Amino acid sequence: IAANGNISLYKSHAIAQEVHDAIEKNFREVKHCMVHVNPAPKFKGYLLCSDCDGTLTYGEEVLSEENVKAIKYFQKEGGIFTLATGRFPEYADKFKDRFKVNAPIVALNGTVLYDKDNEKIIEKWPMAKEDCYKLVKYVNDNWTKVWEYWINYTVHDSKEFKPLESAPGDGSLEKLFDSIGDEVFKILFIQDEEVTVAMQKDLKEKFGNKFRFDTSWPNGLEIQRVDSGKGIAVEYLKKHFNQHIHTTIGVGDQENDISLLQNCDIGYAVGNAKENVKKMADRVTVPNTENAIKAIIEDLDKQNY
Repeated sequence: IAANGNISLYKSHAIAQEVHDAIEKNFREVKHCMVHVNPAPKFKGYLLCSDCDGTLTYGEEVLSEENVKAIKYFQKEGGIFTLATGRFPEYADKFKDRFKVNAPIVALNGTVLYDKDNEKIIEKWPMAKEDCYKLVKYVNDNWTKVWEYWINYTVHDSKEFKPLESAPGDGSLEKLFDSIGDEVFKILFIQDEEVTVAMQKDLKEKFGNKFRFDTSWPNGLEIQRVDSGKGIAVEYLKKHFNQHIHTTIGVGDQENDISLLQNCDIGYAVGNAKENVKKMADRVTVPNTENAIKAIIEDLDKQNY
């Protein structure tokens, strides 16, 4: 059996004796047994899910060597590490020469759980195309200062629409939706920051029963199914992943990370996170420019051992 490697010899012996006695008492066919106690990996049963931009990386997608070493140490000691990102699952390939996730990726803001090893969807939370069309049509008719729409219509593909380049009633929006399947995973609207704030409030009031509206940068408003999110996907992963997970840890910096921080057993906001995100976190660590993932793993190390 395995136990905490830092407990005393007396305590580990007592554990072995208790297991030994229970086996011989409850299994009559067993005449004798010997119980060996080995030190358990420090992070066995821990699932650490990190946002990418502004959390794991900084600047132009810079990943520090300190964070890489910490991730590898965490995994070597039995920990499970994966990404929880608003991007496509393929984004993990950007880091494949430096570290490898050892759990499905939480992609497209938690609307997809994707197994990179076998290149297959584990679970998905898509929106109905008809509902999405009504939402986008409303934005197209009432919010004329939006620069671009991006429709993620599969877990690997998106289509761009520039409303300022189309004439009202020319059918271009209808053609866009006719060209995609019945599922939509995420919609992104890009515009001035002031427009983002006002539009988010308006859309929540009118469509909040079917969609959630989050930001991950000032000019972008991201739309997905109301009952989806990074945190929902991690909860599913904890329940159904084929390794025993007893503790989930989520790390993020933006509004689209709030469900991750709230639904995980421990939610960390990085030091550069938005203030409303920090308020939702259980703990606040150093900024992403100061090797936040390394700091979190060191914190967990000290906490448990």
